[in-house]
Amino acid sequence: MAEVGGADNPAVEASDVRAFLAGLDDDAPDRQGLSRVRFALETLGRPDVRYLVAAVVGDGARTIARAARAVLEAAGAPTQVMSEDPQELLSGLDEPLLARAGTLASASFYQQQASHPELGEMRRREVAVITGLVAFAEINARVALLLDPGVIPDDPSHAPTPDLVVLGRLDGPGLERALMLLTRGLPAVAAPQSPDVRAHLERSAPERGVPLLLGDRDFAVTSAGPRITLRVGDERYEDLDRAADADDDLVGTGLAAALALGVLGIRMRPDWVRAGARELAAVRA
Repeated sequence: MAEVGGADNPAVEASDVRAFLAGLDDDAPDRQGLSRVRFALETLGRPDVRYLVAAVVGDGARTIARAARAVLEAAGAPTQVMSEDPQELLSGLDEPLLARAGTLASASFYQQQASHPELGEMRRREVAVITGLVAFAEINARVALLLDPGVIPDDPSHAPTPDLVVLGRLDGPGLERALMLLTRGLPAVAAPQSPDVRAHLERSAPERGVPLLLGDRDFAVTSAGPRITLRVGDERYEDLDRAADADDDLVGTGLAAALALGVLGIRMRPDWVRAGARELAAVRA
């Protein structure tokens, strides 16, 4: 495995970071993985607290994230998406940023190995996730959307405590795994669900002390040709451009998630929701 940084190699390039990552095991997550990543984040001064974190899980996570990002960026909140694919994640970072963030991530790897060997050795995705979280802080992101379509509670992307959990469509096992990600007192947004999943969510969220914005109950999308209307509570966002090849309910969930993040500190206006919907429709057309 190639080493990154250190006295013998102070000038690190992006190619060194890629070589280092390629030398790591690519095994599936284990229960120690979250502890390894959380230790690394602590050693790096918790870069994840410098922006809002939303965990976007379940079927449709990518569509939800695209819609949320479009609105957030229209509102002037720089937003980054962390894919479930480490290669896709890292390919979105420019070379100097990958070099800087990867160097810090690898330093946390060596520190963990030296001080807490009982945690085991970091896997490739863990170091990639740390690299991404550091990079987002380096470029002053306002929001990070961390994707986990498979709803894997041990995935390293769940090391940061999310300010918001966004639930795509879930089946029975996926629902049980998703419920493990909810944190008492912190909000969640859920796409419209099957009757059984919806009933379970409506029972479980109050029991867990989680404020829930639920599709087809607290928000809903209606469509008419090339336009959609989003209702969130008593608010209506009308005449929004429709992304013709995207699922209206998932787009609505993404828009609702952006509005929920707005409540957490991002100023939001109806015209920014319209601008985000217009951008989403244009990109996917």
